[in-house]
Amino acid sequence: MPVVLPLDSSDEDLLNAVRFWVQLLQNERYEEAYNYTHQNPYYEWSPQLIRDIIYGYGIAQLEPGAEIYKVTSIQKDIGANDRPYAEVDFHMPRKHRLKNTLVVAEIWFSLPLNDEWSDLIATFSVLYMSDRVSLELQEIHVF
Repeated sequence: MPVVLPLDSSDEDLLNAVRFWVQLLQNERYEEAYNYTHQNPYYEWSPQLIRDIIYGYGIAQLEPGAEIYKVTSIQKDIGANDRPYAEVDFHMPRKHRLKNTLVVAEIWFSLPLNDEWSDLIATFSVLYMSDRVSLELQEIHVF
C-alpha cells in the first residue's frame, strides 16, 4: 500500500518518506519499495526493473563483467565534499490520472550507490488526494 502522509506534511516529512523508500532499496526489498509508492503505468515500473536500473546505474541491461551498483546506507559518512541532492519543488497543481488527485510538487533525490553519493536520481510526484498526500515514483536515472 502506498505511503500516506498528512496534508500538512513539511518538506522534511516528504524527504523522510523518500529516505524510508531508499532504506527499502538498501535492504533489497524491491517489491516493498515498489508498493510504497503509487505507480503510473507510463513508466512501466516493476520491482525487477527498479532493481535492474539500480544495478546498472541507470541502465536496465548490464554488460557482462560490468560493475553492479547497490543502494547503500544514507547514514554512512560518505565524505565531506559529497552531498546528496534532495529537493522538494512545489508548483502550480496539475491534474493527475487518478480521479480527484493533483500533483502539487516533485521530489528529486540522489541515491547512495556503493558507498558514494551518485548522480542516479529518483524523482517522485507528490500527490494531493483531498485528505492526504502520497508519493508516485516517476523516474530513476542519471540527470
